[in-house]
Amino acid sequence: MDTPAPIPLSRPRPDGSLAQSMQTVTLPDGRKLGYAQFGPRGALPVFYFHGWPGSRLEAGFFNIHGVQMIGVDRPGYGLSDPHHNRTLADFPRDIEALADHLGLDRFAVVGMSGGGPYAAACAYHFGDRLHRAAIIAGLGPPDAPGMASNRVGFLLDLGQSPLRSTVLTNVMRTLIRLPATERHFERIKRNMPRASKDHEAMTPEFLRMLLASFREGLRASAKGPASDARIYGEPWHFSLKDIRVPVSIWHGTHDAQVPVSIGHHYAQNIPGARATFPDREGHVSIVTNYLEAIIGDLRAGP
Repeated sequence: MDTPAPIPLSRPRPDGSLAQSMQTVTLPDGRKLGYAQFGPRGALPVFYFHGWPGSRLEAGFFNIHGVQMIGVDRPGYGLSDPHHNRTLADFPRDIEALADHLGLDRFAVVGMSGGGPYAAACAYHFGDRLHRAAIIAGLGPPDAPGMASNRVGFLLDLGQSPLRSTVLTNVMRTLIRLPATERHFERIKRNMPRASKDHEAMTPEFLRMLLASFREGLRASAKGPASDARIYGEPWHFSLKDIRVPVSIWHGTHDAQVPVSIGHHYAQNIPGARATFPDREGHVSIVTNYLEAIIGDLRAGP
């Protein structure tokens, strides 16, 4: 697949000020699921699954014309109640209940980074009701090449130790709420490899948006990222080869957070997957430079 040219995007504030709605829906088991809607109601609905950590606010980072972006807080994040011992298979049922509540017969899904497994699970679960799915720099099945390496491997190891996971995610929650945290994000940028376009993408504005999303996701507790970390290391309840809806894979060659080998694993195992691996793009720049193309691909259909 030819790599499209990057398209500059306008950046709304990540505080929900441009959201058409920001509320919760009560699920069949009584839990609350938080979500935010951005864009015109009559446009193609796209459920956006945030990274680790993160929140529904990620769906409003960019002003994408012609689509309705619906950011969803996973259980334990933001406005969503925790879901004790949840599994990867539980999340598509939550999205099904939300889609029914919103009166959506068909929709698309996007999973970014830690949201990737949830987008894949929805692609398997929904069948024809799902228009298309996109996985951007996504984590994959625990046996995918690269899942045991560096930061991802640490996250999986963390998830298999409940006590350690609880302690460290709560420490993360405390630290990320401190005013000094923004300076720490600046240090992260300085340590990024210059070969990656992430260095250009991590502007002060984007850092502030990312930090606001993290703080919103963690404002009530650290149960969301702790349960995510556990789920990332658990065997999946389906095979990628059983996915039948159109899926596009987008992964930068210079992603220092999630190895590009995971993107190749998705591309090689999902039947008919359309894969794009832009040169020198990193974990952040793949979004800032290509989200318009990614959503455009969803809008265009098979």
